[in-house]
Amino acid sequence: MKETTTIKHVLTCLFFSIWYSHSLAQIPVEISAGHAGYYYQHSFATRFNPGKSLGFFYTSSILIPYDKNRGNEIMSQSYLSYTMSKRWTAGVGTIFAPVNRVRPSVFFQYFHKGKTTSVLIYPRMDIWSVPNLELMGFIEYKGAVNRPVNLYARFQYMTTWNRNGHSRSYQYARAGIDIRDIQFGLAANFDQYGSLATNYSNFGLFVRKVF
Repeated sequence: MKETTTIKHVLTCLFFSIWYSHSLAQIPVEISAGHAGYYYQHSFATRFNPGKSLGFFYTSSILIPYDKNRGNEIMSQSYLSYTMSKRWTAGVGTIFAPVNRVRPSVFFQYFHKGKTTSVLIYPRMDIWSVPNLELMGFIEYKGAVNRPVNLYARFQYMTTWNRNGHSRSYQYARAGIDIRDIQFGLAANFDQYGSLATNYSNFGLFVRKVF
């Protein structure tokens, strides 16, 4: 009952976050479904004033396995961000996850967007007595601009460690096509948990759009 209530609250926050920020920032939204479960993620980053450095960054994901013994996995991060240059951003805020609940967090981000390829490197750390150290990122290929049909590919990764060793990692691969700014195709998710990095795989399809 408590988990269901938490999920409802998080989904409500996601809805209002998307609604409120729609006019302020681009929001990439992706849903994938496979033989082992569903996955959803979205994020956005905006500045309070276009000419200033202070802003807001938010990212969230929901993993829903068919295996009820694994349970649903929700992650939500909210930050006050500071843009240091065109490619470098830092921030302080909070992260929510079912295991640790809400914890203060800091991040440092490198992002480069080229004509066809984008690269993100995103280290993060809990500000806590037993902190998690995390590295997340992706490399994304969207093909040449101004074409009705393009190739689309992305490799996204994350790994989290603490003083007890490995905690959580994943590697997500996407390969498909882009038609009128809607991307869809094949999806492969690999999730690892715990000190032994127990692996769960999920193969299926994805659809993605930037709103």
